[in-house]
Amino acid sequence: MVTTTKQPVASKASLTSSSLSTLASGTYCVSSSYNCATNGPTDLVLEVTAGTTNTPSGNKQLMIFAQASYDGGTVWQSGPTSGTSAASEGSLTFLGYLPIPTTSVNETKGYNVSAAFGFVLPPMLRFVVKNDLGVALTTGTLATAEVSYTNG
Repeated sequence: MVTTTKQPVASKASLTSSSLSTLASGTYCVSSSYNCATNGPTDLVLEVTAGTTNTPSGNKQLMIFAQASYDGGTVWQSGPTSGTSAASEGSLTFLGYLPIPTTSVNETKGYNVSAAFGFVLPPMLRFVVKNDLGVALTTGTLATAEVSYTNG
């Protein structure tokens, strides 16, 4: 009997980050936590959408990171989650860049989260965004979509 392995992607769900939509240049913000243990997905896709009505300068990008907790959200992986200090930024798990090369255009990109963790999702996650755009954001949202493998 031959079985087919499927990787359905669930509908995306919004993830809260109170300051992403107005994040100042050079500043970090963090999302609310995401509990991977609830549904036990095999993978997770993070979708980031952001833009500005100001003219981007400098590196013209956002830097996207994940931050893991293995104890239910009491202790988190080291790294900045607010402010402008880049101390311990290298301790965060890097997911990728979101280029924003021009004004008044919202850019959207998806990030495979399990790949950054060796294809094993931690029990709890939150996401950190650094504005490396040169100007403040004027819009920004985060969303997740779970991926689960099935045979059938």
